[in-house]
Amino acid sequence: MSSYRNRTRDAGFTLLELVVVIVIISTLLVTAITRLLPYLDEAERVSVLTIESQLKNTLVMEAAQRIVRGESASISELEQINPMALMLQAPDNYIGEQRSSRDSVPQKRWYFDPDRKRLVYRIGEPYTLTDRDRHWQDPEFEVRVIFNDRDADGIFNAARDELYGVRLMRMEGSEWLASGARL
Repeated sequence: MSSYRNRTRDAGFTLLELVVVIVIISTLLVTAITRLLPYLDEAERVSVLTIESQLKNTLVMEAAQRIVRGESASISELEQINPMALMLQAPDNYIGEQRSSRDSVPQKRWYFDPDRKRLVYRIGEPYTLTDRDRHWQDPEFEVRVIFNDRDADGIFNAARDELYGVRLMRMEGSEWLASGARL
C-alpha cells in the first residue's frame, strides 16, 4: 500500500511547483518583451527611411526620363506633384491626399498635403517608455529642383539654368528619423 501512495505523489506537480514555474516563465516573458519593444520602434523608423530612399530614386528616374525625352523644361513641375504618384506601387499605409488637419490622419500612415505640397508620415505611439516623454515631429518631405539659377529669377529654366538634380528634402521630423533605437 505504501508503494501505491509514493507512486501517486510522484505522478504530478504540487501547487507550489506549478506556481514557481509560472513565476519563472512570467519573468522571462517580461524580460523578453522589454528587450524587444525598442525593435518595434526601430522597425517603424527603418520603414520610413526605406520609403524615403525609394521616393528619392523614383524622383531621379523621373527627372532622367524627362531629360532623355527632351522635356527638361518640365522638371520644375516635379515640385508641384505628389511623389507617391510616381511610384509603381505606393506603400500599404499610404492613404492618399488629405486636406484635413494632421490629427484626423491615423498614426503610422503616409499622406500628401496638396495645399502645402508636402508628403507627411504620421509617427505612431512609441512602444518604449523612454520615447513616450519626447514629442517627435512627424517627418515631412518636399520635392525640390536643385539648380544653378544663372538668371537669378528663382525659377528653373532649362535653356538658361544648370540642373543639379531633383531631391526629396526633409522639412520636419529629421530628429526622429536620425535618432535610431537605443538597443
